[in-house]
Amino acid sequence: MAPWTRVSPADLFTLANGVLGFIAITYILDSKFLGATGLLLLSMVMDGLDGYIARRFGSKHSRGQVLDSISDSISFAFAPALLIYAEFHTPSSSSAENAVALICAIAILATGLFRLARFSAGGYQLSYFVGMPAPAAALIILLLCLLFGTVDGAEDPSYYFTIDRISPLVLGFGFLVSVLMASEVSYPKAQGKMALATGIGLLLALLPFSAGLALVSNQSLYTAFSRTATSIALALALVYVFGGPVYEKLKGSKSG
Repeated sequence: MAPWTRVSPADLFTLANGVLGFIAITYILDSKFLGATGLLLLSMVMDGLDGYIARRFGSKHSRGQVLDSISDSISFAFAPALLIYAEFHTPSSSSAENAVALICAIAILATGLFRLARFSAGGYQLSYFVGMPAPAAALIILLLCLLFGTVDGAEDPSYYFTIDRISPLVLGFGFLVSVLMASEVSYPKAQGKMALATGIGLLLALLPFSAGLALVSNQSLYTAFSRTATSIALALALVYVFGGPVYEKLKGSKSG
């Protein structure tokens, strides 16, 4: 049987995740950070859909988990690490600041790969996540880079999103999510109401990109809309970062 005849519907979404991540990397290399962020947010949508499609339509093979981890490593480990490096390792920064940016990027990449490997080795069979999921960590980094990363400027489309450039805040959270990905802290899987909240968060993060076509003629309106939607999405993501372990602990104590 030819290999392509064994491709399941879910595999197409998994591959789309990895392909979008790769295209985002090319955007980052061209300093098109806003476009890269939009592509990586879309890759998260693909990552969420592939699991649903696999449960709905089944799979023709047992390699889906491996393929998913490979795609995730591109979109949620390598790409966010490169984004951090590209935005904060700059000629205008001091040697110390550039060193911190490089170390932060390495930490995100290394712990992201470790987290995905641990998940592939059997973590997917658990009813909860051990360590912060790589997509959640990537989402935090993307939203922080949108709001506090790129420098304001009329020629930069990110101007509509960026409130101010605060590199210590972004890099600090970069190190934090790296530690949480490598940790043994339990995080809940997105199911039921949590899945709905996750979907709302992603929708809010993506809305400014689609709404830009209609609102871009009104700069002040689009700027306010973009920053508000992105800030709410970040707030929801931070609730998961800090509230997820508490929720999982309370759930465990009730079942015990």
